[in-house]
Amino acid sequence: MYKAHDSLMRSSRRLKQPINAIIPGGNYCHFNFVDGAFVKITGDVNEAYLVKFIDSRYNKVIHQAEISNNSWVRTARQYFTPWTIKVYRIKDHSLLFTHHYNCQQQRVYIALESKALGDTLAWLHSLEAFRLKHDCQLICSTFMNALFKTQYPEIQFVEPGETVHNLYAMYRIGWFYLENGEIDLNKNVYNFRLQALGETAADILGLPYLPVRPRIQAADLGKPMTDDYVCIAVHSTAQAKYWNNPTGWTEVVQYLLQRGYKVILLSKEGTHYMGNQVPEGVILVPPGPITTIINYLRHAKLFIGIGSGLSWLSWVVGCKTCLISGFSYPYTEVDDLIRIAPNTTSCSGCFNRFALDAGDWHWCPEHKDTPRQYECTRSITGDRVITAIAPYLN
Repeated sequence: MYKAHDSLMRSSRRLKQPINAIIPGGNYCHFNFVDGAFVKITGDVNEAYLVKFIDSRYNKVIHQAEISNNSWVRTARQYFTPWTIKVYRIKDHSLLFTHHYNCQQQRVYIALESKALGDTLAWLHSLEAFRLKHDCQLICSTFMNALFKTQYPEIQFVEPGETVHNLYAMYRIGWFYLENGEIDLNKNVYNFRLQALGETAADILGLPYLPVRPRIQAADLGKPMTDDYVCIAVHSTAQAKYWNNPTGWTEVVQYLLQRGYKVILLSKEGTHYMGNQVPEGVILVPPGPITTIINYLRHAKLFIGIGSGLSWLSWVVGCKTCLISGFSYPYTEVDDLIRIAPNTTSCSGCFNRFALDAGDWHWCPEHKDTPRQYECTRSITGDRVITAIAPYLN
């Protein structure tokens, strides 16, 4: 689902603790934990070695291999593991070298592989939690660094794809698939479709999941208009994510206008997109950076959206958020939302049951081109949304 960006980070130079060692016999052992646990033996002494990579939590050998001098081995597993590395000389079975994972004060790089706003906001907190737990020198790349740089001064932010040297460890956060479409369980710990979105990062980094709002950089520019207003976002990246009830948005917008609220559309796609039309009476947010949208959300009475990054942004800002979604099961997002889900007789949760075909705008894995297509959100009426948001309006 997410295409990894290329970061060529293979250095294992000396840090505060050496990550190179002379092993008995005169050869050298180099190791790091960049995209898995890695060992390379160099030197002129012809020798054969057995390298074991052990998960120290269970004292279980996850991978082992026989190598000779001037060759290397790496584990397939890439998510956080408290590794123990052991190197044996094969001819006499003697243990020559042991290293226990410890990234304290070491340089660790974590790359967020997704460009999506929602993913980035859901995962960012786990990076800071990792830094605090391990007391490491954390380097991070996201596709939205400007949102976070000033708020996390202890993290070094770099651009995706930028080469970073002298690394002890590196982890990539994302949803990863094998060529056959199955989940790559060497990069993801569990089936991410069965979890909250934010758990992906926590699992890969070996942390407990906490749905904590990340800190973002955006100055409060004051209320952008004198009237009270409600923000909405109607567009997304696939029709299955939309609220597909044909009269739903019109009913809600008319209700808000009759109550005296302005209705501000935050979706950058505008009033018409992929056959979806925004009701009359809606005001488009002025063009500008994402900080403009954040400022509108900061002073809004309410936000109403669908399964898109703007719903996550509203939650992060602290705006009361109403999420209309049949695309995902309720556990996918955080709990402190007004969540409008389909009735129990409707098909729903395709996001959690199938791999999204991002190239098919009309993706509906079980009911495409049938009368039941998008029945999940077609079954959600305007009245249901109005009833849910009414207590939060004056």
